[in-house]
Amino acid sequence: PTLALIAAVHGDAIAGTRSVLDAINRIDPEKLSGTVLAVPVANPVAFESATRTTGQGWNTDMNNLNRVFPGDRGGWITQKLAAALTEYVIDRCDAAIDYHCGGGTSINYVLTIGDADGPYADYFNFARLMGTDFVFAHDKEPYAGTLDGYMKTKGKLCAVAEQGGNNLPAGWYDLQQKRLDNFFDAMGMLQAERTMPEKQLLMRQRYLVRIDHGGLFIPEVGVEALSTIVEGGSVLGRVVDPHANEVIQTIRAPYEQSAILMMRTGMTRVNPGDYGYIISDAGTGEWIDSPTDWKFPGAR
Repeated sequence: PTLALIAAVHGDAIAGTRSVLDAINRIDPEKLSGTVLAVPVANPVAFESATRTTGQGWNTDMNNLNRVFPGDRGGWITQKLAAALTEYVIDRCDAAIDYHCGGGTSINYVLTIGDADGPYADYFNFARLMGTDFVFAHDKEPYAGTLDGYMKTKGKLCAVAEQGGNNLPAGWYDLQQKRLDNFFDAMGMLQAERTMPEKQLLMRQRYLVRIDHGGLFIPEVGVEALSTIVEGGSVLGRVVDPHANEVIQTIRAPYEQSAILMMRTGMTRVNPGDYGYIISDAGTGEWIDSPTDWKFPGAR
């Protein structure tokens, strides 16, 4: 089988780039049964400008690469990038890990769709091989033109790995390689001991907290709160007007049991509309057994 490792579809999401490079340097081809297609930087234009979209204007189109798949060879630059990735990577692989993360935030969960028994069962279980404590599942496709959405139309599996950021716990990148071994083992590419929690919290409700007013963001909790459940109403951070010395936004945990999927972990200048947190409702979630014995369809 062929597994694609794809990172930096967004140019400010570079933690996955390191994970892909670490994998390239670690994998012994002599011990691997199958093929790895590694793309450390899927959008080199966005990578150079350190932006979510393709470039900053002028001679670029500033489009979101993860909204234009499968792309168009005759289109604008972002469509051309998507078309090249489709032809040389997606159409040539059996499955993929699509690494994402926040530019100014830290994040740790896996994004999928469906459940363990429905039409997306294999897709659902494949994504959960990422071995995160928290799993968020959509009931239907949330956006058009995504890389993983296109792969679904081709009957291929893809894990949307929301992994990384600018402030991470010690040992993070070593853990990423252990999590990658989960996929190799399930696909029959490499015999490895799976690194997974006994159970994973499956959630279907989440709240994207954005910054309301520009100013100085001051966190009240550190990276140790990532992937934990905090009490509703807990203060997570504040935005201060540094000129007036006034708190202009206080960000609190919105649910009685608030699971932190993504967070700002450091003091930064922020603009209105910036990402603050992604919080999921753990109270309506369900603890389910991890797919410790699940096998890729072609390896059963």
